[in-house]
Amino acid sequence: MNTAKLITCSEKSHYPFKRYPSESCDTVLFPGCAFPSQFPRTMDALAELCRMHGIGIAYDCCGHPLDGFGVQGGTDRVLSSIARRLKKCGCTRVVAVCPNCLNLLQERLGIPTISVFELFEELGVRPKGTFEPGVLFTPCPDLRHHEMRDALRRSCDLSAVDDLKKVGCCGLLPKLAAQGPDVVRRHTQRVFDAADGRRIYTYCASCLGQFARLGNSNCQHAVSVFLGVEEAPDAKRAFWNRAKRKFDTNVNPYPATKA
Repeated sequence: MNTAKLITCSEKSHYPFKRYPSESCDTVLFPGCAFPSQFPRTMDALAELCRMHGIGIAYDCCGHPLDGFGVQGGTDRVLSSIARRLKKCGCTRVVAVCPNCLNLLQERLGIPTISVFELFEELGVRPKGTFEPGVLFTPCPDLRHHEMRDALRRSCDLSAVDDLKKVGCCGLLPKLAAQGPDVVRRHTQRVFDAADGRRIYTYCASCLGQFARLGNSNCQHAVSVFLGVEEAPDAKRAFWNRAKRKFDTNVNPYPATKA
């Protein structure tokens, strides 16, 4: 295992920035680790929405990459810890922001899990931003059932946005990453080529961070647009952004009292 993989697996196995609600809350938002890393201002807006509706926030990593990197039993151990912490704060339902988290938690957490776009529908939250002409990239974990994509299209007007078809992974799947940076870059470039200069929308922060690292600034997270936050992926400060969620006392994961 090379140094980059070792560092990744170490952080994902024992996520150092976890923070859970101390108050009882039946619904808890699980933003994952990539979304707060890449989109801190959008995370702030989403946290405020949760506060207004009495929804708690659990800052943690789902452990998804550990399966891909072959860490035996690593993901199961992480999920067991997450389930224990969520049940301790009275959680009976999880809301996932990341498609990788959504798939994994739905299949293996043992607590009902929905997507953030389904939450927007349920709360009757209307989009504040406008999706300008562009393409919608479907990340790997949503390719089979299109659960998040369909919920996104139901919750806002994407009539000017075409589905980006006949492209695969952004390049970050562990089995691709294991083949080296050249293979990763080729897969990312295929997405850029298919977009043909058009704005790329997606709902996977990891994909958007990869696009930004390879020089494509013409991309946006669907949650950012929905909440009216103009924000590009903050790949350069990703580590500090996620660390902030644990140590910054101004970042409040606890729900407000419902009116």
